[in-house]
Amino acid sequence: MFPSGSQPDAREVRDFPYSIVEEPALFIPLPDGSRLAARMWRPADAETHPVPAIIECIPYRKRDATSADDERMHPYFAGHGYAALRIDLRGSGDSDGVLEDEYLASEQDDIVAAIAWLAEQPWCSGRVGMLGISWGGFNSLQVASRQPPALGAIIAVGATVDRYHDDVHYKGGCVLNENFGWAASSLSFMSRPPDPALRDDWRELWQHRLAHQPFVAENWFDHQTRDAYWRHGSVCEDYSRLTTPTLAVTGWADAYVNFVAEILEHAPCPRRGIVGPWPHAYPHLAMPGPTIGFLQEALRWWDHWLKDRDTGIMEEPLYRVFCPSFSEADPQRLEVPGEWLAETQWPSPHIAARSLALGNGELQAAEDGTARPRVVRLRAPADNGLQCGEYTPHSSGPEIAGDQRGDDAHSLTYDTDPLDADTVILGRPTLSLRVSVDQPRANLIVRVCDVSPEGVSQRVSYGVLNLCHRDSHVTPSEVPCDTPLDVTVSLNQTCYRFIAGHRLRVSVTTAYWPLVWPSPYPVTLTLHEAESRLTLPQRPPHDTPPVQFEPAVFSGPMQHRIVRAGEQSRDVTHSLTDGWTRHAILDDFGEIAYDHGLTNIASADERYAIHPEAPATATMSKSWRQAFQRDDWQVHTET
Repeated sequence: MFPSGSQPDAREVRDFPYSIVEEPALFIPLPDGSRLAARMWRPADAETHPVPAIIECIPYRKRDATSADDERMHPYFAGHGYAALRIDLRGSGDSDGVLEDEYLASEQDDIVAAIAWLAEQPWCSGRVGMLGISWGGFNSLQVASRQPPALGAIIAVGATVDRYHDDVHYKGGCVLNENFGWAASSLSFMSRPPDPALRDDWRELWQHRLAHQPFVAENWFDHQTRDAYWRHGSVCEDYSRLTTPTLAVTGWADAYVNFVAEILEHAPCPRRGIVGPWPHAYPHLAMPGPTIGFLQEALRWWDHWLKDRDTGIMEEPLYRVFCPSFSEADPQRLEVPGEWLAETQWPSPHIAARSLALGNGELQAAEDGTARPRVVRLRAPADNGLQCGEYTPHSSGPEIAGDQRGDDAHSLTYDTDPLDADTVILGRPTLSLRVSVDQPRANLIVRVCDVSPEGVSQRVSYGVLNLCHRDSHVTPSEVPCDTPLDVTVSLNQTCYRFIAGHRLRVSVTTAYWPLVWPSPYPVTLTLHEAESRLTLPQRPPHDTPPVQFEPAVFSGPMQHRIVRAGEQSRDVTHSLTDGWTRHAILDDFGEIAYDHGLTNIASADERYAIHPEAPATATMSKSWRQAFQRDDWQVHTET
């Protein structure tokens, strides 16, 4: 969300087939008289030689907050014959109105109207594409499901098809701490003032927003089950509506890891999927890499669907995935080892379900029967989860999950023997368990890990389940205490190569702090091994087309100067005095001066605290401070 340096393996390009003009302050009229603020790059001769338009619609301020990413992408499309627009949603940046919540029907109405307006402009050929990451990926899918006539194709990156199960709010019915954290950040972002250089009425609009801006977590906590609130905007509710050609892209380190496989399996539209090793970032800028030539790949998509050119993009395999292998569970890596694989169908007929039985700390073939299944118990401390990482990591570093050994120590763990040969999995692991708990509310956290001969435990995938949601996410019920229950936990989609000599581990626990809000009381978990199975989607070697991408490039120049570099720290302390575990995440984003005269300073302070023996003591807080200056105009916000 803030300017960052370019990647060491990406190359800046400025020499394009078309000369570019930029319009920094374009206002798009809407049917109700409101306007959306946009920044546009387009070929200089588009007035006489109209071109398709490509839009990205997000609420993060085109003039400063996202400008670094915008300037590294949209001029590239403009230089290859497109009008590329970064549009601020209603209620954000320099657009009119108040942003009242995520993904409202009115947001989709605005974008549909903007698409129709753009298609009629003299510099537009009448054909429009839409792309975005995160919020922009969500609304690309949502608007495509509305089927506006001029929308010819979309590219959705780091998105979801199910707002309840695969966003930052709830997962497996568990409350994610990001449900609060993201709302706190959103409050800060939406409280920033419009730019007085573009709006004489900036003060009135700003005061109106401050008076009416909600703390959206209140909405989200009011809807703790999968009700109509979450079904709205979840394209999985009716895949038949998704007929617009869709390129779906994500990374294995991203929280939004599941939607690509879901799109490929269920959507009727022409589609292709790409999943790399990346966190929540565009694939030409992401760390850890390897990065790919995402802009070139996107251009092939646009040229095929918006200009009717044969770029070969639809001859590519349906599903192209990066298959990582062991990387010492090092979150600081800028690049992870692995290889690209491909599947021409999804679900793939080549992938077979491999069942492993849990018993006596071991994972064995289900038909083996040599293990001695037991009934085992666990009482995990509420602060378990030191190496869980951020729910939505944006870069290499402590946001990425690290060595899981400490978390495994407070889990029930089951290991295979050292593998005789490399084993590749591709798909969604599941763990079927017979369990009982001694409290009416409890969570299950399941991880699949790769354990090296030296004992390093690297997380491959994970899943969580609120046991109150064991039968339904619509009508949950309390857990009958000390009563065995059969439940299944679905883990995230993954692709991974376990190297010969390593062990495959599954870990089961009841706490994953500070990723998941804890159940209110300490829980003792009883697991019945004889009725418990891990099912892995094993991918044997088979002939598939090779996967190749061009090297990563980005456009420029970036129109800002770093006056003062920022710094970040993430620290965990366990007090020997009072026994509390405390997390402190401090982000100083430095001082950025933009070429158009605006200066921004921003910082965030995020805190978590919990007593390991008393989960109801859990607390979290997040505060932001932002300051803006233009000449003698100065404002700041604190949330």
